[in-house]
Amino acid sequence: MPKQSRLALLKAALVKAAFFIGLPLSIAACAGPSHAPYAYITNQLSDTLSIVDTRSQQVIKTIDIGHRPAGIAISADNDLAFISNPEGKDVTILNTKTLTVLSHIAVGAGPVGIATNDDGSHIYVADWYQNTISIIDSKQQQITSVIPVGKSPAGVIVNGQQLFVANRDDNTVMMINTKNEQITQTIKVGTAPFGLALSPDGSTLYSVNVRSSDVSVIDIKTAKVTSTINVGSWPYCAAVSPDGRHLYVTNQDDSTISIVDTVNPSIISTVDVGDSPEGIAVTPDGQFVYVSNWGDGTVSIINTSSYKVEKTIETGQGSRAFGQFIQ
Repeated sequence: MPKQSRLALLKAALVKAAFFIGLPLSIAACAGPSHAPYAYITNQLSDTLSIVDTRSQQVIKTIDIGHRPAGIAISADNDLAFISNPEGKDVTILNTKTLTVLSHIAVGAGPVGIATNDDGSHIYVADWYQNTISIIDSKQQQITSVIPVGKSPAGVIVNGQQLFVANRDDNTVMMINTKNEQITQTIKVGTAPFGLALSPDGSTLYSVNVRSSDVSVIDIKTAKVTSTINVGSWPYCAAVSPDGRHLYVTNQDDSTISIVDTVNPSIISTVDVGDSPEGIAVTPDGQFVYVSNWGDGTVSIINTSSYKVEKTIETGQGSRAFGQFIQ
């Protein structure tokens, strides 16, 4: 059976959650952790979270986390992880020191994209169905405000007092001031923007556009698209190298990763990975790229020195890891 057919059959099982399917209409503690960074992989069809030690490149623990977990965000102090559960209609808070679930917070009708500020005091959750961003106080464990945004918001990123939101069915990216919670810019991008990535210096935002199979490069200061980079078929998420010189993009229908030179925007390499890659993140030292493969429940680990898959590890069914899953 062709790969695209297998993927369609798998995702059809989740038809009631529209964002699961590629519809034609249609993210270090102060003293430093005592271990290598962990990769937190949401397994959407297993209702679990796999924790991968990036030093040993092995799964060290798998936790029951929520109903159909999708999105993931980690506080900059590395103490907390936040997981969106679309069908559970809630957010799970995980203590990353003890790897135990602290609580579940009810939110909206379809939480997908999720991000947090530096200290983890506020969680920003994109609701696919209600077209909103819910802001949660993680200490009070309740929603403090709701911001209406575009249609089918997906990827979200917080950088200081700026919040970026990809609105898939509006073909826009919004910039929001987190202090006054006002939308400051709405930028037209490619067709069906989903994942977002931000350069380390905070000057450039990348919008991954699923249906147009490209990436819009946005200058934050001018709030304008400066260039468009064609990538593989049905791209989903992206991550930027720590030095800002490379962008890594997952291409679902090709089961590949496009490696982009950000200085002279162009693809410099294409890497085969697992079936239907979705989430992607880079280790802090820039040596490895971790890719979650939804179709076969694995994580591909790419060595950035050779642009080859060094190892593939089994995680859980429907590995998604939508968001910044390595801090």
